[in-house]
Amino acid sequence: MPGTASTSRPARSPGPRSADRSPDGCPAAVRLPSVGGDERGTPMTSEKTVAGWIAGAARPVRAGTADGPRTDLEPLRDAARDAAVVAVATATRGAHEQFVLQDRAFRFLVEELGFRTLALEEDWTTGLRLDAYARTGRDDPAEALRDAWLPWQTAEILDALRWIRSFNERHPDDPVRIIGLDFHATREAAYDAVEEHVRRGAPGRAAELAGLLAPLRPSGPIDEHVARYRALPDKQPLIERAERALALVRSLPVDPLAVRHAQAIADFHHLHAMPVLDIERVEARFAESILWWHEQTGAKVVYWGGTAHASAGEAVLNGELARGKASRDAAPGPGPTRTNAGGRLRRRLGARFVPIGLTFDHGAVHGGVSVPSPPAAFGDAVLGTAGPPHYLLDLREARTRTDGVGAWLRAPAPVRVIGPGYRPGDDAGHNVQGGAPGTLFDVLIHSQEVTPARPLP
Repeated sequence: MPGTASTSRPARSPGPRSADRSPDGCPAAVRLPSVGGDERGTPMTSEKTVAGWIAGAARPVRAGTADGPRTDLEPLRDAARDAAVVAVATATRGAHEQFVLQDRAFRFLVEELGFRTLALEEDWTTGLRLDAYARTGRDDPAEALRDAWLPWQTAEILDALRWIRSFNERHPDDPVRIIGLDFHATREAAYDAVEEHVRRGAPGRAAELAGLLAPLRPSGPIDEHVARYRALPDKQPLIERAERALALVRSLPVDPLAVRHAQAIADFHHLHAMPVLDIERVEARFAESILWWHEQTGAKVVYWGGTAHASAGEAVLNGELARGKASRDAAPGPGPTRTNAGGRLRRRLGARFVPIGLTFDHGAVHGGVSVPSPPAAFGDAVLGTAGPPHYLLDLREARTRTDGVGAWLRAPAPVRVIGPGYRPGDDAGHNVQGGAPGTLFDVLIHSQEVTPARPLP
């Protein structure tokens, strides 16, 4: 049953052997020295030290359902009480328990600490539709999710949306809002909204804006529109029109929200003009959109994202997700080193950005695909050696320890990332690199075993 995971730990899979892989299955280029040892570098008992600390510090949490008491999440109060943005960064978006835990953390932050915005790694216009449901109750949330990115199309996300709507019914003057951070599928809603803003705020320029946008407007299903645009041999004229429209809107006395609609249109045309994903642009826009919303509304934001984006990474390298949504059919491979969205938020907000990492040891994800325990050299591997079935660890004070625990938290190491393109034959290749557990995250919520997310009804 979901949420009643066994604590049994399967033997580690060494992964495929090749000339560029070390014997433990981890890419040779990222194999790490031991975090414990004598002066000759001989490994000693650092894993036992860390496991012992986990056993004592871990706080059991529930992961079966998002409903019910949330007193087990009370440690989040101290961690997030002064935060402007809390990221809940998941190792996979294909597991029931991870969806439940991110929802439970969100509900705690809303009800106990006054957070009032949910930011999703989802298209801006899909976010508009989900937000309209959350505010008004109009629309069918299940149908709205069918327009979302496939990993979000789960019963667990539907439950979260319905909870938000219920909360807003009880708090009509203090609602939770939803925003989308992405721009890979900018639909007509953005065009309609920006034109309406200009008709109200600067009616004399409305016809000019409509003329600029007319050749850019999507027609038919968004996937077909994307395919047609990507097939154009020369996209520059359309990019220039989108940029002219954005510049026009910026010059007018209109609601700042109008600029975000125009920005989404321009970003869409830049994104799909590239043969491979411009991941730096994506990360920058994710962070910028969250900061813009926080500054405009004053609302504290919960950011639901994948570990590759939402952890506090200063120079991350990731092969699984770096190819991104704009080239889902592209061959996997290592992406560029970058400062991810969480790293940018940490730069701007400092301690007012709190990244919570959701990790897991083994189990099954989307479609029932089995995932083994991570290779021993991964920074999150030791989490599966101790602790209850699901537990919370506050890492903040432990980062300064001088023993093996502190060394583990400060040692750069790959961390598992299992996306929708997971390839079981290359399990060790699904990771994000460039950070240490204690720099990527302030808090960890770990599951020993996960089960597949539930499909939409």
